[in-house]
Amino acid sequence: MAKQKKTSRKTTVKKVLAKKVETKKASPKKRMPRKAKEPKLSFELNVEGRLMIERLKKWTRFVGIMNIVTGIIYCLTIFILSIPTVIMGVVTIFMGTKLTIAANHLEFAESNSDSKSFQIAIDQIQRYFLINGALFIVTLVFLLLILVMVSLFASVFIEFWNSQNFNYSISLIDQTKQILN
Repeated sequence: MAKQKKTSRKTTVKKVLAKKVETKKASPKKRMPRKAKEPKLSFELNVEGRLMIERLKKWTRFVGIMNIVTGIIYCLTIFILSIPTVIMGVVTIFMGTKLTIAANHLEFAESNSDSKSFQIAIDQIQRYFLINGALFIVTLVFLLLILVMVSLFASVFIEFWNSQNFNYSISLIDQTKQILN
């Protein structure tokens, strides 16, 4: 009889747990058609919006061309400096091409009201800023490393100058007396 009580208890516990699980089930999510899942940015361009895109296109093209020219100059300095300037030049040229591509797509999107071309332009501008931001972070880390190295070796340089018996205690009055004599 003891076994029967345990089995009946287990079944009642199972039934109670099953009821709790049923009440906790989430309501089914509404299914959306595939085309509605992709959010679309739609906007109308009035005169002010067209002028803004026109200015953005001009400045994007100008900065892109200047980046390409600067990158070419960096690449040409391999004969004077070294390989790091060539790496900087290639990255700068790459960033400039991103901006000129974006300017071309902005021009096409403005003239043809093409949202896909506008999306590509924004993506190219985003990539430009991503690369530029990464370069800023790398530059800051490099400058911090240089600052740490200089501070670590500052004591070595001071000891070197002190070992040369350089007298730091010459006063201004002594120097003026020597000049006057």
